[in-house]
Amino acid sequence: MRLPFPRSLRSQITASVALLVVVVVALAGLIIVDRIDHRDRTDVDRQLTVRAEKAQGDAYKLLSQGDGAGGDDYGGLLAGSQSLVRLISGGKIIDSRGDQPGVDIPVPVADGLSTVQVGGQSWRSLVEPVDTTGDGTDDAHIQVLQDLDPIEQRLADNTRIVAGVAALATLVAGGGVWLITRVILQPLQRLRTGAQRIRPTDTSRLLPQVRRPQEVADLSASLNRMLGQLQTSMQATRRFTADAGHELRTPLTTLGMNLETLQRNPRLPAAQRQEALDAMTVEHRRITALLEGLQILARGDAHALPPRAAVDLPALLDEAVRHARNRHPGTAYALHIAASEPAPHVEGWPAGLRLAVDNLLNNAALHGRVPHGQVHVSLTWDAGSAHITVSDNGPGIPADRREAVKARFARGPHPHSHGSGLGLALVQQQAELHGGALSLGDAPGGGLMATLSVQSGRTGP
Repeated sequence: MRLPFPRSLRSQITASVALLVVVVVALAGLIIVDRIDHRDRTDVDRQLTVRAEKAQGDAYKLLSQGDGAGGDDYGGLLAGSQSLVRLISGGKIIDSRGDQPGVDIPVPVADGLSTVQVGGQSWRSLVEPVDTTGDGTDDAHIQVLQDLDPIEQRLADNTRIVAGVAALATLVAGGGVWLITRVILQPLQRLRTGAQRIRPTDTSRLLPQVRRPQEVADLSASLNRMLGQLQTSMQATRRFTADAGHELRTPLTTLGMNLETLQRNPRLPAAQRQEALDAMTVEHRRITALLEGLQILARGDAHALPPRAAVDLPALLDEAVRHARNRHPGTAYALHIAASEPAPHVEGWPAGLRLAVDNLLNNAALHGRVPHGQVHVSLTWDAGSAHITVSDNGPGIPADRREAVKARFARGPHPHSHGSGLGLALVQQQAELHGGALSLGDAPGGGLMATLSVQSGRTGP
C-alpha cells in the first residue's frame, strides 16, 4: 500500500524537513537518554561494589549488631536510601540492613551482578562470597541491593522529555519551513502564473524574468528561449501554410478550368483538346513537384532522416551532371573536380545532397542564358569543408535579393511559371543539415554562382 504524500512542492518540502527534524531530534535525544541511563546504571554498579567491600570488611560487626540499631556504617545504608545489605549463609538470610521491601527477595543462587524483579519492582543485586572461616558460618555471602525504581523513573521522564522536544521541534520546523518555502517558491509561482496566461493565439507573451534564486532564473531563461523558438516555429509554420496554400491554388485553379472546359465542350477540336491536356499535365507536374518539395522540407525540419552514410562527392557530382545533360540538352555542363588527394570524406544523406545538387543544376539551366546556356560545376575542398560550386551565364540575381530568394516559395527577378519556389530553400536546408551553408554570388560570366558548402570528416549531426 502506497503511503499518502503531499502533491504540492511546498507541502513536500515541509513534510520532508519535519520528518527529518523529528528523526534527528528523536535519535539524538534517545542516544543522550541511553547514555544517561547507562551512566546511572554504571554508577549503581560502582556503588554496589564499594558498599560490598565495606560490608565485607565489617562482616563480623554486621553479625554482632542487632536489627534495632539506630543506623549502620556500611556504605551509608540508612533507612530511606532504597538500599539493602544481606548476609547469607547456607541458603538462609543471617541478617539484613537497609530498606526492607514489602515482598521477600529470593535468595540468590549465583555470585555477581544481576537485576532482580520482585513484585513489579526492579533491584540491582551484587553477590560476593565472604571469608568467615572459624566462626561456624561456612559458605557465607554478602548481597548488596539497590532499588532501580528511581533510575527507571528517570529514564521514563527523559524519554517523555525527548518525545516532547521532538514534537515541539517538528512543529516549529514545519511552521518555519512552510513560511520560508512560501518566499522561496514565490518565483516558481510567478512562472506558473505567467504560464497560465499564455494562450495559443498570443505568440508574443513570455514568462516573467526571474533573477533569484539562480536555478529558477536559469529555468525561466530556458523556458523563455523555448517559447521564443516555439513562437518563431509557429509563425514560420503559419507563413509556410499560407504560402503553400497560395502556391497550390494557382495550379489547382488552372486544372479546374481546363477540366471544366473539356466537360462543357465534348466536341472541342483535337488541337485545342491536346493543348488543354498539355496544360493540365504541366500543372500536375508542378503540383507533384511542390508536394514532394514540401514533404522533403517537412522531414528535414523534423529531422526525420535516415542514418548518415559515407558520400562519394566526386561520383555523386558526375552522375548528377550526366542526368542534368539529359534533362536540359540545350545547356552545356562542364564539371571540374580538384585533382588534389585525398578526396573529401563526407558523412551525410546521399539522397539529400543529390537533391540539393540537382536543384542547383536545374536552376542554372532554367535561369541561365537561353539558348546557348553554359553551366560550370566544380568541387573543391579545404580543411574541414567541401565546396560544390555551380555557375551559369544568365542574368544573375541582384545582390540585395540573394538572401531573400533562399526563402521558401521565393523566386528570382525572372521567375518561371513552372517553378515551385522551393529549389534554393531545399538546398539551404540540406546545407544546414550537413553543417554547411549556401552562398550566392556573381559568376565570372556575369550570371549567378551558387556555392554549397558541407563539412567533411563528420560522423554525426
